[in-house]
Parts: sequence; C-alpha cells; structure tokens
Amino acid sequence: MLKKKKDPFRPPRDKRAELKWRLYVLLGIFVYFVAINQIIHIRPDHAFLALIVFAVTFSKGRGKQFLIDWMPFILYWVAYDMMRGIADSVRDTINVVPPFELELKLFGSWFHGQVPAHYFEYFQRMNEGRWFKVALDVMGANFYTLHFGAPLILGWVFWHTTNDRPLFYKFVYTLTVLNIMALTTFMLYPAAPPWYVYKYGLIQPAGQVQGSAGGLINFDALIGRNFLQSFWDTFNANLYAAIPSLHGAYPCAIAYFGMKKFRKFRPLWILYPVGTWFSAVYLDEHYIIDLLIGLGYLAVAYQVSKGVLYPKVFRRFVERKKEAGPAMPKKGRRRKRLNAMP
Repeated sequence: MLKKKKDPFRPPRDKRAELKWRLYVLLGIFVYFVAINQIIHIRPDHAFLALIVFAVTFSKGRGKQFLIDWMPFILYWVAYDMMRGIADSVRDTINVVPPFELELKLFGSWFHGQVPAHYFEYFQRMNEGRWFKVALDVMGANFYTLHFGAPLILGWVFWHTTNDRPLFYKFVYTLTVLNIMALTTFMLYPAAPPWYVYKYGLIQPAGQVQGSAGGLINFDALIGRNFLQSFWDTFNANLYAAIPSLHGAYPCAIAYFGMKKFRKFRPLWILYPVGTWFSAVYLDEHYIIDLLIGLGYLAVAYQVSKGVLYPKVFRRFVERKKEAGPAMPKKGRRRKRLNAMP
C-alpha cells in the first residue's frame, strides 16, 4: 500500500508543532520584509502582495478570508493614492505659518529659539561625518520607513501566528477609523511639514515642490544612491499631509495592541513609538504638534472601534457567522432527518 505524501504547506495537527510552524511562517515574512526594506525599501504594494502569497500558500485555505479581513488596508492605500489626483483641486491655501508658529511657541524655548525639526537640521550640519550622527541617520531611516510594514506584520501576528481574530479586528477597525479621519483632515486642512519651511520659507507653495524626504537624504548619502529622495517624492501622494501625523499614530497603535497581546515585552514595545517619534522630528518630516495630534486622533479612533464597531459589527456579523458555520447541504439535512426517525 502506497504511503500518502505529507503536504508540506499544510500545518501539523499537534498544537505545539502547529505553533512552531506558524512562527516559521512569521519568520519568513519578517526576513522578507527586512530584506526588501534594506535592498529597495519596503512599499505597501510589496508588503501586501507578499502577505497574499503567504496567506494563500501557508494559511490552510484562508486565502479568501484574508482578502475579506484585510480589505480595510487595501481600501486605505487606494484612497490615499487617489489623493494624487484630487488633493490639488480641492484644497485652496496650504497652512504653512500656523503650525510653524504654534510649534515655535510651545517648544522653541527648549531648542534655542528654533522649532525642534530645524534645530536638528543645524545639529546635523555641525556634526557631519561623526559616528553618532551616522548612527542617528541610519536609525532614523529604518524607524521611519518601518511605517509601511510594521502594521502589516503585527496584523499578520494577530491573524495567523496567534490566530486571534477578535484582537485583529479591533486593531484593523482602529486603524480604519484613524485613516478615514486622517484622509478627511488632509483634504480639509492641508499643512506644510517642517522640511518645506526649512527649504522654502513661510510662503505659499508655487509650482512643483521637491524635497519630501527631508533628512532621509542623509541615508542616501551614506549608501551613495538617490533612493529615498526619489522614492518619497514619487510615492508621497500629498506633500501637505502633515496633520495629523500617521507616523505618530501608527507606532502608538502598534505598541498598545502589541502590549495587550504580549504583556511580558512591554518595554520593548515602547521603543518603537519613541524611536519613530524622534526620527520624525530629527529627519525634519514632522513637528511635535503633528505627532501629538496624531496621537489624539488614535485615541478617538480606538474609542469608536471599541465602543461601536467591534460590538456592533464584529460580534453581530463576523463572529456570529463564524460560530454558525457553513450551511448543511439539502441532501445532508434530509439524510439526518431520516436517521433521526424511530
């Protein structure tokens, strides 16, 4: 009798072996993201396409469920990219002066009369070539560019590695509400980031504006390629989407939900938002007020997710449908009734 070949893509039935298998899949995703981030720097389309491949290949027939569960991420990227065609026609005046003046009023006295982002520009010029400046440039570039991949990796941990669908949906609902609020604000209140003021002054934009990479060009100088500058200018669909800062909100969301799931590693989770917030200011990409407003938006989004969307959408429709299971075929129901007859 021929022995049936074992399917290498099907997870083992033993719980410990299955957990190990899920961790191997997560490790594969992590290695892929790190490699892509170091070679060409990760983009949402690279990350999401990779997760589709992993979901279809390693998720035991959950490819369709993956597309349904992860649809909010897809819709956000589509909506954000659409800003490329409508942002310029909707907005009128770019808010250049008010954010700058508020930042200077709140934090200027701590940074020798300058806004923090511009103070770090001066710091970088004064310490060009020194080892700690190189270390800060590399750290800042990596923390800042994790913005695209980090939510997807944590979402995969909830969705597949730990198979915690309720927490996954709380996470996704929170980011979805946050993204909707942020996209609306980007259109209603376009705000210039500090790199624009540093390069062009407190004047209204005129014509095509370049330089959205801010301090990320320091990393380009280290690797000898004009990569991040060209990538940021090409990918950034709206140069005046500084308020709220999603680079301020996303890391805090990741840290909060990560601590809810893995309580033993709380100090490590805190490092990510701290590193990203510092990098956003150090690289001249955001004012501190942008980050604080982003955190406020996240708090509102989480309350909407926790109090409205999770109990009224997930529990009522998603979870109940899962508990009900697939409908039994008519032939099966008839056979069951016959077997139940005396």
